[in-house]
Amino acid sequence: MRIEIIYPEIANLLGEHGTQQLLEKTFADEEIVFTSFPDLPQFFTSKVDFIYMGAMTETSQALILNLWRPHAKDFRQQIDGGLTGFFAGNALDLLGRNIVYEEADTIQALGLYPFDTLCKRFDRRNEIVRGKFHDFELMGYRSQFTTHTGDSSAHPFIEVSNGSGMNPAVETEGIADKNFFASSLNGPFLILNPEFTKWLFSFCGYRGELPFEADLLAAADLRRADLSRHFDQKRFRK
Repeated sequence: MRIEIIYPEIANLLGEHGTQQLLEKTFADEEIVFTSFPDLPQFFTSKVDFIYMGAMTETSQALILNLWRPHAKDFRQQIDGGLTGFFAGNALDLLGRNIVYEEADTIQALGLYPFDTLCKRFDRRNEIVRGKFHDFELMGYRSQFTTHTGDSSAHPFIEVSNGSGMNPAVETEGIADKNFFASSLNGPFLILNPEFTKWLFSFCGYRGELPFEADLLAAADLRRADLSRHFDQKRFRK
């Protein structure tokens, strides 16, 4: 099994060092590829069982897109072929059509999905988001100054019950396309949602337990109970 962690030295913001450590411990007996920028990710041209990428600066987004645009069709083919992976935070923005900056240049993204990212740098949203995917109750933290316009719900991931979706007009968050997932939420997301994470890893053939699985599950139960009390109180006060 081959696991590729893409640009760990620059795509590591908002707690994503924790996700990298989770992957290292989970797949300690497998081949883990750490692809550093500006190398091209190996999954474009060779078989990789699971890919992961975390959040980054806007400058890094632009540099990565300059490198990846010629390979957008390869990325699309890999997803269509069943590639398993997870993109966290603003790695999601790479997958849309454009990144549109207020009072700055528009950057062409990969065009894999029919949405655009609108950046308003002085209009940051910080919130807890809770929702469902299949039978999984999921949560994460949003801290971003972007919204996603266009058909941002074409491949919905999380059906949001508390917090906002990819823009105020939709109640869905992220992308779920076959075995490939992306979400602008952080936390880090895969650590906060261990049941989903174990299910996701099963698509690339992983059958073991997660590192510290009992502790991860107990912490997830506590968070869910706390969030239920918090959101129920807010509804009651209204």
